[in-house]
Amino acid sequence: MEWGMKSRQLEAFRAVILRQSITRAAEMLHITQPAVTRLILDLETEIGFSLFTREKGRLFPTSDALLLYQEVERSFVGVERIAHAAQQIRSLTRGSLNVAAAPALALNLLPEWITDFTQAHEGVTVSLLIHGTKLVGELVASEQCDIGFVTYTTWQPGVRLEALFSADMKCILPKGHRLSRKRIITPEDLAGEKFISMPREYDTRRIVDEIFAERQIERVMSAECQLSAAIATFVARGAGVSIIDPVSTDYLTERVSVHDFAPAIPFEYGVVTSDRQAPSRLTTAFMEFVREKVKERSGRRRS
Repeated sequence: MEWGMKSRQLEAFRAVILRQSITRAAEMLHITQPAVTRLILDLETEIGFSLFTREKGRLFPTSDALLLYQEVERSFVGVERIAHAAQQIRSLTRGSLNVAAAPALALNLLPEWITDFTQAHEGVTVSLLIHGTKLVGELVASEQCDIGFVTYTTWQPGVRLEALFSADMKCILPKGHRLSRKRIITPEDLAGEKFISMPREYDTRRIVDEIFAERQIERVMSAECQLSAAIATFVARGAGVSIIDPVSTDYLTERVSVHDFAPAIPFEYGVVTSDRQAPSRLTTAFMEFVREKVKERSGRRRS
């Protein structure tokens, strides 16, 4: 006998136990009473023992039936649990998301977005790992993380890359600095200033150095650091000035003086996913959520 028939027999058996009558079991299963009776008889034939006795027009389960029911109920609870899990996955209220991100996005902006996303999708858990852009790409390419956020949009092997947004780098000065009243800072303004720089292997370091070299403007290179937040601490303590990513400066205005810099240095932010398989429904939903947040952010900055 096929498993589909056995499953229906067990459904009928469970319904009779729960409803304590053929009539109510038929109503529960939306089938006729004779159909329920037939399923019970077929099940008894299949298993080789009686399941019910009839006394004064009522059905009573045998002791063997009660033992069998314990196993049947466990099975049905498992099936119902699976069905419930599937419904949660479908409605994006269940699952986990592993996110890797470069510090420029991970220290401030992403925690805000992740909080909003998990509040909108209760039951979803998100893990956020903070690494440099190169390692973020490697974690996503090796499928150790579902999605990654990077701070440049050059190609990396093993990932699909999508540009999120671009904004110009900002110059930061200590509060009360001689240049703090200027809206736009130029390389000439920073001649002879102590300068806190990104490490030499960073593309942004190379671009900034080239701008000053082309103009033959000397700075006093006083420190190097890979984190904009830490650079801001150096600057706030009077160790020098710097040029850093624009997202980080949104959260630093109370600590340092933030200014536009000319010539403009575009700073790009991107998102990466594995190129070996399509993103999960949850990953796709999070990507769409982030895109909307980017649009909102761009709208606020223009207004």
